[in-house]
This record gives sequence, C-alpha cells and structure tokens, in this order.
Amino acid sequence: MAKKHPGICALCGRKFGDLTFEHIPPKASFNSNPARPVKSSDIIAEGRAPWNVDGLPYSNQQQGMGEYSLCKECNNFTGGAYGRAYADIAQVVHAVLSKPIDPSCTGIEIQKVYPQRFIKQVASMFCSVNRIQSMESLRDFVLDKNAVGINREKYMIRMYFTRSGTRRHIPMTGQIKLTTQGTEFVMVSEITGYPFGFILYLNPAEISTFEGIDITNLGDYAYDDTVTARIPLCIKEVNSIFPLDYRSREEMQ
Repeated sequence: MAKKHPGICALCGRKFGDLTFEHIPPKASFNSNPARPVKSSDIIAEGRAPWNVDGLPYSNQQQGMGEYSLCKECNNFTGGAYGRAYADIAQVVHAVLSKPIDPSCTGIEIQKVYPQRFIKQVASMFCSVNRIQSMESLRDFVLDKNAVGINREKYMIRMYFTRSGTRRHIPMTGQIKLTTQGTEFVMVSEITGYPFGFILYLNPAEISTFEGIDITNLGDYAYDDTVTARIPLCIKEVNSIFPLDYRSREEMQ
C-alpha cells in the first residue's frame, strides 16, 4: 500500500486529507529524474562542502524534486492552468543556456509568453515551500485565474537563470546582510531548479538591495494576455544550501 501524506493543502489552506506530490518546478521543466534531497542540517553538522552529499541520509524522490503539499484539486488546477506556460518558457531558456552565449548578448527574447500564468506557477511553488500564514494573499492570487496584481508592499518575486544542477527549496529565512549603510535584515525564500532560480522577498520596502530580475509586474497581466518577453541575461552559479549565495566552488573553498 502506498504511503499516505496527511495534512492541510498548502494552497487552498482548507482541506485536510491525503496530500499529493507537487513537482517543484513542474515535471515538464527538467524535473522528471529521480532526486535525493538531503537536509542542510546534516551537511552543516559534518562541515562538508554543499555539493558533497555522499553517504548522507536522503529522501528518495523517484519522480523528481518536490513536496507532498497540495490537495488533488489544487494540484490539478495549477498544473492545468499554469504549468504548461512555465514549461514552455523553460524549454526556450534551456535552448539558450545549453549553447555558448555570445559575449555581446544581453538578454533573451521569447515570443508569445503568458506572463500571468508563468508567475502564478512560480507563486504556487513558493506556497508549497512556505506553509505559513504570511502567504495568504499570495495563495489567493494563485487560486483565482482572474486575479490581477501582487501586493508589492508585501512581496517581491525576482528571477535568474542558472546552468547549475543544484536544486534548493529554501523556506522563508531571516538573513542579516552587510550593506554600505551597515546591516540589513532580510526575509527571503528561494527556489532553484534548472534553468531558473526564483527569490521571494517578504516586505521588500524594508530592503535596499536585491538579487535577480524583478518579475513581480508579470502578475499585472490578465490570464489570457500574451507578450513578447525580453529578459535580461542574469545567470548565477548555485552551489550552496544558503539563500542569496551564488559563489563558485572555488570561492567557497
């Protein structure tokens, strides 16, 4: 008998029952191979380099990286409403990153993008990773296909590209940053899965510097709107288990 995963749906927040597996990112976006995620606490406890996980306990995710986080209805809804638009953009970005990029290239142009569907898939993933009360208005934005606009006073979503195979699902974490003005406290969640990385900043008005490209305004489009997207070429290397850390292995060593 298959193991059950009882809990409250991370998206609708109402139904208690057997939760289904949510691929993060969607399965069609290079997330169909088996994954063996380990706990960051185990890496830290042994003083290992983040990419050295040999011999550590892991959860065996044969169907790809993700979480048992959504009820069946919400999983089917987000997959049908938003998943395809996300996967289409991921395929285009993969085609660019898998080849040498001309040094003069400053961005990627993608035609017939569904911007609202894309960012609602991203927001849905953050809801699965963060099962906390402060995500309520973001959940409402995802659940209503006709909802327009993300609360910019509370959330900022930023994006980068990555060639790195490292995947990380980091729930909302407090971090102290050093700035030219002194220290700054940041609340941030991050999801990385080739070819994208996404950063969710909480209460962005209190923060002075940000990583990645701001895509929060994609939520201002209607569900059926399409655009030609011109995305700056922001590529980051990901080797660490910590958010906002894009050092190379050489720099970390």
